[in-house]
Amino acid sequence: MTALLWAMVRARRGLAVITLLLTALAAAAAAAGPLYQDAAAESLRGVEVAAASVDERVVTAQTSDDPRGGDQPLRPYVPGMITLSGTSAQVVVTGAQGEKNAEGEEKAQNMFLATRTGICEHLVIVRGRCATGEREVVLREDAGRDLAVAPGQDLAFQTPPTGSRDEEERSPVRLTVVGFYAPVRFDDPYWGDREILTGLDQPAAFATERTVAAVEGSRMRMVDLLVTPAAFDDMDRLRDDLGDAESELDAGGFGVDSELSKLIARIKDGESQLASSLLLAAVPLVMLCWLVLFIAVAGGVEQRRGELGLTALRGVPARTRWWLATAETSVPVLLAVIPGYLLGYAATALLATVALPGSPPVYLNPASALYTAVAVLGALLAGLLAQVRALTTPVLGLLRRARVRRRGGLVGGVEAMVGALALVAGYQVAAGGDTGSGGIGLLAPLCIALGLGLVAARAIGVPAERLGKRALRRGRLRTGLAALTLARGGGTHWVVVLLTVVFGLLGFALSARDVAAQAWHERAEVQVGAARVLQVEALPAASLLHAVRAADPSGRYAMAAMRVNVNSETKLLAVDSSRFAAVALWPDAYGATPPAEVARQLRPTEVTPLSLTAAEVEITVTLDRLEPGAKAGLTLRLVGTGGAQSTVRVDKLLPGTHAYRIATPTCAADACQLRHLMVDLFTPKRYLVDLTVGDLRDPTGKTVLAGAELAGHHWRLPQTSAARPVPEMAPAAGGLRVWVDSVLTPDMRAAADPAPDPLPLVAAGDLPPELLGAGGTVRVPIVRAGTLPLVPRNGSHGALVDLQYADLRVGGESDAQEPEVWLSADAPADLVRRLEASGLKVLGERDAAGQLHLYEEQAPALAMLFLAAAALVGVLFAAGGLLVTAVLERGRTDGGLATLRAQGVSERVLRSADLGGRFALVLAGTVIGLLAAVLSWALARGVLPVFGDGGTAVPPPDLPGPLVAAPIAAALLVLLTTCLLATKVARGSEGATS
Repeated sequence: MTALLWAMVRARRGLAVITLLLTALAAAAAAAGPLYQDAAAESLRGVEVAAASVDERVVTAQTSDDPRGGDQPLRPYVPGMITLSGTSAQVVVTGAQGEKNAEGEEKAQNMFLATRTGICEHLVIVRGRCATGEREVVLREDAGRDLAVAPGQDLAFQTPPTGSRDEEERSPVRLTVVGFYAPVRFDDPYWGDREILTGLDQPAAFATERTVAAVEGSRMRMVDLLVTPAAFDDMDRLRDDLGDAESELDAGGFGVDSELSKLIARIKDGESQLASSLLLAAVPLVMLCWLVLFIAVAGGVEQRRGELGLTALRGVPARTRWWLATAETSVPVLLAVIPGYLLGYAATALLATVALPGSPPVYLNPASALYTAVAVLGALLAGLLAQVRALTTPVLGLLRRARVRRRGGLVGGVEAMVGALALVAGYQVAAGGDTGSGGIGLLAPLCIALGLGLVAARAIGVPAERLGKRALRRGRLRTGLAALTLARGGGTHWVVVLLTVVFGLLGFALSARDVAAQAWHERAEVQVGAARVLQVEALPAASLLHAVRAADPSGRYAMAAMRVNVNSETKLLAVDSSRFAAVALWPDAYGATPPAEVARQLRPTEVTPLSLTAAEVEITVTLDRLEPGAKAGLTLRLVGTGGAQSTVRVDKLLPGTHAYRIATPTCAADACQLRHLMVDLFTPKRYLVDLTVGDLRDPTGKTVLAGAELAGHHWRLPQTSAARPVPEMAPAAGGLRVWVDSVLTPDMRAAADPAPDPLPLVAAGDLPPELLGAGGTVRVPIVRAGTLPLVPRNGSHGALVDLQYADLRVGGESDAQEPEVWLSADAPADLVRRLEASGLKVLGERDAAGQLHLYEEQAPALAMLFLAAAALVGVLFAAGGLLVTAVLERGRTDGGLATLRAQGVSERVLRSADLGGRFALVLAGTVIGLLAAVLSWALARGVLPVFGDGGTAVPPPDLPGPLVAAPIAAALLVLLTTCLLATKVARGSEGATS
């Protein structure tokens, strides 16, 4: 029996080779999904860790150190994390002996003396060398300039006194300066976001651990755990190890702080997206292989119909016939397991090397072996199903030379099953599936395409046959024979199904990739706001505005921006509207309103603040009434041109009209603004005061701010309540009158606020009638001045406001929230240096191009890359299917169209009809497949996740762009070219026998 089996395989070795190759491809496709998932997950971990903020990448811990020493430093170990330890002490550094500053005092500077694991590998030494020996120190280059010290000179380091009476006098430690280093990068996770080490407030000097320990006084010990991508290989183990490390640090008296949990959550979500997308993405490829294999085996069975009929006629038992037929297919299927698995591994390794960020290695895993086994089992079943019809046909039917078309039966059952599956998957997507959830919803395009293909393949035969008969009656042989070939050709039904599935999946995958690319580009521009954005150190809003305008006086390249804290779901971004149109990116997603119009809506009128210029002023105040025994004073808050704030005060107001002289150094050189006025009232009983603030004059008697200007200005009072009254303010003959009469403690602050009331906003989405600012103490009425589909930074759930308006309305004495400087794409190369010269400290930078690059490397992009690659490989399977049918046609027992040559039909007409039939087959499958893609897109476009964080502030577009047609046209061209080759293959034997 074995010899007979091998004889059968050798006799039809062409079919055996085709079966082996198709099974190998199915096994490779099945193995590729799990293999790619592991490689993509490793790539994703590297991408997310590199993109994470410093506080998300580092677990920081610190404790004060006993100056008497004796404790060994803790070094907790977590696999995949780097443990960094160090010590720091705040010191006063005295300059080289004999060096004096401009005031004639010995040069001295406050700084931190610190040590850290691997410090010399991370410092950029600009002169000299790193400190490696005892009593050596390396300084930041600007600190070295301030101290006028050169390499080789000694400095005295001493911890500052605490002020305690029992404190012993500490002797300074002299250290030798051996080098100078460049300022460190604030976004380098090595520094752990520690201001002590980065020198944000005070410069840091670095030495060895023994050198730092030699300085007497209090020190701080630091232990940081720096995460690497390898730490996320096992999430459960990482959580356990982190818990153990934090317990160890807690036991050692260290305070632990970290935002690592946010990074862990993002990576876990990304890996879940990959798992729900990639493992099911291999299913269509495997099913395409099964379908081509079914076509091949079914065609081979048709070739040996007569052999099967003679075998049955000679009385061979049914079970033997079944075994022989099944074994002939099973042998090449089983032989293809190992080559197919290795092929899948090689293809995945190549894809990972070429396309995945970081080119991660690909390792074999149990899931890939399991998927391969399922693919091979499916191939066995596909071969068995392909032979059922022939093995169940009566002997007379097998011996017929002409085939009899049969309807219904098993094929009808399969069609009903697949149709039901398509309905179930569609219902799951439309009703039960979450947007961007992936999962079983990814099978919807396959089910829709397969179900539609089966129905259309059955239905296409009737109109094709009618068209063929009509063409023959009119004498158009080529058209008639091509149409009849499409209607009655062997394997046509399944080829249409194959092409429908291929183009249905290709259209859906390319549409998803194109829409995602549009969404990534739009969100990158929206989320960043400008071509480049600089994060700067916290400072007052007025200082931010002044520094940016001083660095870019033309207003073409830089714009100040900041977040405004309001107690509302509305996310408010303040921008310098005078520069908004020149600097902000403006994608099509913002709608038709131009940025210049948005700027005009944000700032409908210019503001005129109360300003004065004088180093000293006399302020006239008339105190008309005051509660007996009470004391009243007056406080003014001034803001200089550069944003410097100062508070000046008249401690005691006298009854009647008096002029009070106060120093205003902030306003000596340039004009400054009067931003707040507050009456200080101290009383044992009732809060009663009535006063009028008049003119402000300089020492020469010139009026620098008239009382009439004070009276005519808009003053904003705090939010009143039953427990917290506010004063009344009104114009008076001598200036601005302020009075209050209450038994409750009033809030006597008043802000000079020339901004429009209500405050104009340009928003996307809904807005509340008012906002609460300054921690809920200021109620801000607002008005919608304009509406956009999306706004910069916050997308569909945010609003814009003019920065100066916002500072006047809700700004206080605190610094701006998250201050930034937006730069245009053509900003000069030295603009950052000019901004730093204006007093800004740049902490970090991001740009729209980098944000787009991040989106293109996150989990959704990695999943869509595999989906698109799988869809394009499906086109190759379709081309293979066309060639397989051509190979099988060479062995047809009925002779095909070649029998018409005896009837006088020319070879040229027959060849044209054969080629036209194949063209018609491809075109019909393409049209039906694209229809399936449109239906799948309408139903299931929300299944694939577009953003790794699931963000919805920038919704993706509904339709893909026209460029999607290019790869579809290329795929069609490949298949039409394959038809030319298939025609030559199919008619090769006929030409030889004619």
